[in-house]
Amino acid sequence: MKFHILSATAVAALSVSGQLSAYAETPDATDSRRLEVVTVTTQKTEQAQIDVPINISVVNQDLVDKLGGDDIEDLANFIPGLQVQAQSLNAPTYSLRGVVADGGAPRVAIFQNGVSIGTPGYATSIAIYDIERVEVVKGPQATLFGQGALIGGINYLQNRASTEGNSGKALVETGDYSFIRGEGFYNLALSDTLAVRLAGQIKNVDGYVPNTANSPDLMGQDTTAVRGAIHWEPTPTITADIFVNYQEDDSTGTQFTSGFFPVNGVIDPYGPTAMNINPDQVRDKLGNDRKIFATTANLEFALNDAWTLTSLTDYRDLSSKEAWDSDGAAINLLQFYQAREGEAFSQELRLNYDNGGRLRGFFGANYFDYETRDSLTFATDEAYAQSLFGPQIAAGLGGMANARRILALAGAPGAANFGSFETPFAYSAAAILQQYGAQAVAGVAEADMVFGPFIPLHSAHAEQSRTTDARTSYDIFGDLTYDLTDRLSLTGGLRYTVNELAASSVGELLRGNPALGGAANAVTFAPGFLINRDLLNNPMNASAEPDGAYTWRLNAAYRVSDNVNTWVSYGRGRRPETLSISGRNVSVVDAETLDNVEAGMFGRFFDDRVQMTSSVYYGQYENFQTSRFDPINGVFVVENSGNATQYGFEFDGQALVHDNVRLLGTYAYNFSEYDDEDSNGNPLQFAGNKFRMSPVQSFSLAADITLQVATAGTLSITPSYVWKSKQFFEDDNGFDYVADGNGGFNRVRETYPDGTPVVEEQGAYGLVNLRLGFDSSDDRWGVFATGENLLDKEYLIDVGNTGGAFGLHTIIRGRPQILKAGAYIKF
Repeated sequence: MKFHILSATAVAALSVSGQLSAYAETPDATDSRRLEVVTVTTQKTEQAQIDVPINISVVNQDLVDKLGGDDIEDLANFIPGLQVQAQSLNAPTYSLRGVVADGGAPRVAIFQNGVSIGTPGYATSIAIYDIERVEVVKGPQATLFGQGALIGGINYLQNRASTEGNSGKALVETGDYSFIRGEGFYNLALSDTLAVRLAGQIKNVDGYVPNTANSPDLMGQDTTAVRGAIHWEPTPTITADIFVNYQEDDSTGTQFTSGFFPVNGVIDPYGPTAMNINPDQVRDKLGNDRKIFATTANLEFALNDAWTLTSLTDYRDLSSKEAWDSDGAAINLLQFYQAREGEAFSQELRLNYDNGGRLRGFFGANYFDYETRDSLTFATDEAYAQSLFGPQIAAGLGGMANARRILALAGAPGAANFGSFETPFAYSAAAILQQYGAQAVAGVAEADMVFGPFIPLHSAHAEQSRTTDARTSYDIFGDLTYDLTDRLSLTGGLRYTVNELAASSVGELLRGNPALGGAANAVTFAPGFLINRDLLNNPMNASAEPDGAYTWRLNAAYRVSDNVNTWVSYGRGRRPETLSISGRNVSVVDAETLDNVEAGMFGRFFDDRVQMTSSVYYGQYENFQTSRFDPINGVFVVENSGNATQYGFEFDGQALVHDNVRLLGTYAYNFSEYDDEDSNGNPLQFAGNKFRMSPVQSFSLAADITLQVATAGTLSITPSYVWKSKQFFEDDNGFDYVADGNGGFNRVRETYPDGTPVVEEQGAYGLVNLRLGFDSSDDRWGVFATGENLLDKEYLIDVGNTGGAFGLHTIIRGRPQILKAGAYIKF
């Protein structure tokens, strides 16, 4: 039924586009300003956007500046269907059409200058400066972007060096929370065939979440990024473009405000937090110290008028050191430190064919290889850990109250504090309760029981898990377009991929309880809390070579007029298999697939004063992969959560309602939900749940208003409004799931340790932004001021996080009101 509704909607949309195209044939000669024709390279060649039968949103540097989108999190608000949660440099979350890419292989392919960056955590939070444009492509695009483009792709296209002349720009901006941004570029044309370009950005901001513990305020970051580009045309048929990018980031940490532990007597995600750091977390403050190096070479050889050979080579290197406090309290309970090193290399060779006739296309091969090495250190005070795990320890003896009674019977000092986080019980409760249990089984009366020495708990337990993850991919691909008539064209693309997977895991107890010889903890008497006993000093190595797989796309485009193009498509996307290690057991999580049907249109109307692109889509997911933190093994794991369905509608448009007023608007409706059963008829744990970070509706509105100020220059006013409906932050939608004994599951509301329900959702909210600017008449200088979240709306961007795996859910707020002002000069 859903498919029939979407089909009817698609027909209606195409019908409306046909009616609107009639207006496009009657230009008004009195109008002077037109919307720019946008050129994209989505289909591996330069084309006007209207000629590409795909739903694409395109943003250039000018629009980035006017919308205040100098990071992808802000920019995503103005791209229908895209949400980005950049809470951490190592763990940005990209959600496109409700499908999240935040761990493992990507679902949303992230590209830089046409080359895959890698996995979502693989240095994808890159600085946005001196860019030509950002292209966001929706729907399965494996032929164009590789297997990572399960649901689409984002391509950051940086400005190349130009031989057209010398030019430069410098910008400085300052604002609230000691914000300062400086960026600029200089392009030097050395000759008609050789040019170099240097660009850079420095952006520093203090944290906007006050921290009362021993680390600076949270959510601050210092970024330094530099880039060099070379453009060379040694012959009329050879072009070379080389990019070298380097970026350093130093953040003050992600806010993980506790939903359980009060700060200053209250629990308030919009107030101060209390997050501490200890010596086992290596850094002198919470946050991340990250370095990225990347170099890309794009070589093009025009073999003749019809054939072009392109070579794309890329190498990138990542190094990061991150410390975070997952409990959100000023106690040593869930303290983590992760050191990550990684490299990625890719090589693509591609032949493009276009002789100006009816047939055009490309085919080629791609090699991609990456390896990431993680070292995750967990540190805790055993007394606080015992309070956290107290209910499990006492479960066999009737609960916490009876356990306290037994501890008092044994004469343990502070027995009443067992389970307390304020003044935790300082001795091993498990040791005392085991002695009680053994004597009770032997028939010893409580009055006659004798208890041995109490084992003091250790305040500085530490353990480490070291893992590697590697994948080598080999792809061959081809894509052809044939014009059946002057108006109707067909496109077909096919990609074949073979993956080689490798992973390893090992655990090490760095510091156990001294009373136990340092060989175990005194809370559970296992070596560690998170590391698997079977992996202790015993590495587990695994590899797999799953069968190769095909992905494809089929498009039919019908040109209603010179200014209106309509299209329908069917595509298959695929997220590859992944290795999962649990103790000495290794499993290969099935590949996730998406079959997507879509219909859309792109049109320019009223003498190029109105432009819009829209589409409706319907997709079926099989073997949907979800990631979570596994507290048993101390690693993030990927699991098969079954099947899911999504369908929706997207609109992206702009209109020149006056020569001085341009309106921009986007709208997205997205329904994404887990099915009731998997492909074999088995009930699904998340049946009926909505995808996380997937508002059903969202829209943005902006106005680009320009006013001439005599002969001095132009005043610009750019107000904008962003609105999102209710969304969940976790795929479990705030519930735990217990098997019902009949193959299904019972939902139980998640709670904090005191029984308070956990709310893992954010209701509908809207944000108001404003930019004011003045540009000189000679376009050589200008000043501007911006207001982000102008009304200081309070909203959340996440609930749960690593602490949620332990029942201590933490909360991250959205950015508050931030006012800025700056100036630029061109030369």
